[in-house]
Amino acid sequence: MSEDEDETAPMLEGPMDMGSDGHDLMGFGPLMPTDSERSLMERVRQELKIELKQGFKSRIEDVREEILRKRRAGKLPGDTTTILKQWWQQHSKWPYPTEDDKAKLVEETGLQLKQINNWFINQRKRNWHNNSQTSTLKSKRKR
Repeated sequence: MSEDEDETAPMLEGPMDMGSDGHDLMGFGPLMPTDSERSLMERVRQELKIELKQGFKSRIEDVREEILRKRRAGKLPGDTTTILKQWWQQHSKWPYPTEDDKAKLVEETGLQLKQINNWFINQRKRNWHNNSQTSTLKSKRKR
C-alpha cells in the first residue's frame, strides 16, 4: 500500500463509522431515516404485525379464552343460573336433563354443553343427594 492509499482508506470509512453515542465520527449527529425509509419501515412493521397475528391467532384466542375463564371461575351469570334453577325445580325428582334438554339449555343460556353438564353435576351434589340423605336420616330417626 502507498501513502496515498493509507490516507484515502480512512476517509472512505469515516462517514459510515458510528460512535457508541449514536453520532457519526465526523460529528454531524445521529443519522436520521428519510421519510421514504420511515414509510418503508412502518409498512414492514405493519406486515410483520399482521403475519404474527395470523400465525399466532389460534394461540392468542386460546389465551384470551383462558383469561376470561379464570376471571369468572366458579361464577355463572345470574340470568343463566335462573334458567338452570327453573329447569331443576321442574324436574327435581329426576334432575338428569336429556340431550335435547341440554341443547335447549345451551341455546337459552349461551353456556357451553360442558358448563351445563358441570352445573347439573354440582347441583345434584349440593342439593339433590343432600336432600335425599337428610330425608333418609329423618326416616331412620323416626324408627
